[in-house]
Amino acid sequence: MAPGAVPVERPYGSWPSPLAPADAAAAGVRFGGVHLAHRPDGSPVVRWVEHRPAEGGRGVLCRWDPVGGTRDEGPPGSSARSLVHEYGGGASWCGPDGTRFWVDARTQAVIALEDGVGRPVTPGDGPSVRHAAGVVTPDGRWIICERELHGGAAGADALEPVNELAVLATAGGPGRTLVRAGDFTAAPALSVDGTLVAWLRWGHPDMPWDAAELWAAEVRTGPSGWPEVAGARRIAGGRDDRRSRQLGRPVAVCLPTWGPDGRLWWCDDATDWWHLHRAPAPGLPAEGAGDTAAPVLPGRGEEVGEPRWVAGGARYGVLADGRVLFAASSAGLDDVWVADPATGRCERWDAPRFGHVEHVAVDGHRAALVAGSPTLPTSVWLLDLSRGEAVDLRGAAPPLPVAEVSVPEPVSFPTGDGAVAHGLFYPPRSTTSVAPPGERPPLLVRIHGGPTAAARAELSTSVQFWTSRGIAVLEVNYRGSTGYGRRYRDLLRGAWGVADVEDCRAGARYLAELGRIDARRRVIRGGSAGGFTALAALCRDGAAPPAERVFAAACSLYGVTDLAALASGTHKFESRYLDGLVGALPDAAGTYRERSPLTLADRLVAPVLLLQGAEDPIVPLGQAEVLRDALRARGVPHALVVFEGEAHGFRRAGTIVRALELELAFYGRVLGFEPADELPPVPLES
Repeated sequence: MAPGAVPVERPYGSWPSPLAPADAAAAGVRFGGVHLAHRPDGSPVVRWVEHRPAEGGRGVLCRWDPVGGTRDEGPPGSSARSLVHEYGGGASWCGPDGTRFWVDARTQAVIALEDGVGRPVTPGDGPSVRHAAGVVTPDGRWIICERELHGGAAGADALEPVNELAVLATAGGPGRTLVRAGDFTAAPALSVDGTLVAWLRWGHPDMPWDAAELWAAEVRTGPSGWPEVAGARRIAGGRDDRRSRQLGRPVAVCLPTWGPDGRLWWCDDATDWWHLHRAPAPGLPAEGAGDTAAPVLPGRGEEVGEPRWVAGGARYGVLADGRVLFAASSAGLDDVWVADPATGRCERWDAPRFGHVEHVAVDGHRAALVAGSPTLPTSVWLLDLSRGEAVDLRGAAPPLPVAEVSVPEPVSFPTGDGAVAHGLFYPPRSTTSVAPPGERPPLLVRIHGGPTAAARAELSTSVQFWTSRGIAVLEVNYRGSTGYGRRYRDLLRGAWGVADVEDCRAGARYLAELGRIDARRRVIRGGSAGGFTALAALCRDGAAPPAERVFAAACSLYGVTDLAALASGTHKFESRYLDGLVGALPDAAGTYRERSPLTLADRLVAPVLLLQGAEDPIVPLGQAEVLRDALRARGVPHALVVFEGEAHGFRRAGTIVRALELELAFYGRVLGFEPADELPPVPLES
């Protein structure tokens, strides 16, 4: 709007937005595999992977250095993506000489980049042999990585896929097992001199954020000439941790790494928060040494660790001078801190101050990380601690003018069982539109997936798409979400489909009581586990008297509809997840039925939009189709839109655009506003 221009009065939801659906989709790039090193002249080199919706979700290998700037590297059309645990992650890493390795998205083979050409390191066995999170030995000869074996590759007697640590020869070949113990072995971390290795281990029915153990061992050359481990021992965490007996629960360890001085570092949640810990001395720690290790920075009510949904990544790193740079979450917002363990002094990085941080890598006095803020697009940043400088390596332009950006407000509100839940509230924001006097905005309640995850406090086009059109957004960090400590995370145990639903309803009621939104125009949406919560909330509404109903409609993106089907048909990583969230089968079969939206379909009275990938291995299409049939039989307004070629989580720009258009048209129809966009009709039937 020109200076001095007067905003035009328009109803909420009908505001023209500078953020078109195509713009929102194009800005939805995600990052991973950040690696930081220095060249012989001391200048930095940063590498990472960009998953670009505009290129069909291709994982593009990227590089930055002071001479060439930011550019793509690797063979044209190559794509880095791991399928370990189905969610992937850890699809790219580098050797000490700068050689880049990646997991090919199609074959799952490990590839080495040499003179711009990809050379296979492992055979292309397809999805039966998967790799992730590699680390290269100092001599450049070997890669230690996660390996997941399916079908015949797992062995004739295997009842499920095998998750192990493998060692690969960088010269090429099939590789060998290095560590196979328990149901899951993951997150290899190699000491600087290559003589020690650490990893995480956990077993059914636990998830890694429930009871992951930290293990470590020596790395030796075996009789065959291949690396082997010796003296393996549990260092911290799990059900055998001495602290777990005092706490009455297991301890979960995450994010192991080795410092430059040879000390082992990790995060564990024995003090409620995922705090930083380290071994008392360099070298291989004694058995259970971490059971008595105090937090490096005690007394901080912040979360450094994170749930291990994907391979690779870090939230901290140890600098050359012994200080540690880390990201910590508090009240739903991330900050970057630099601390000196020797003095306890801790300083926040404020230039710029971030709100969301992931994939931290350090080298010397520098750090590279993926970060963004409520007003800065998430990008890859290089921090120089000696100069106090930060550089956005991608030069990412904001997707809309800063004056149009809605900044999140952390909110806390009372909910069921006398508890307090949390969230991030985004009010509508526009410089060109203003609502008529007395009108309050509609509310879109967004639910993160997981459910052990959290909303990201970043400049998200998937949020600003709505706020710039005059729709308020509440992202609920319901009980069970990460970032508020272990006790808060455990409040969802046995209560999925109850506590999360109560918290979403409570948050929507809270904003209405404050007069921030229109109580008659509230909708709820979520993807995956969030889709389950959205549908469950609508079922809860349908069982309540009309005056107590909260939501006018729901949108579920690849959401769970049948808990028993999810428990029996999902992949290995989550195959026992519901034991903790709902209960163990078959004893809890009745609870599964009582909480499944499919079973409760007779309570659904408000309109439902279902968006689903045709090739989803985690929540198969059949779950959405069965719910659609139930809605059709009852005459409830609904639509099921299936996207061919999409799996769990939409990756293609065309799909994301179409999904946004359908959502906007759907909400306009059910809430009674006319979007300013030209939209295709939503195919509602009843």
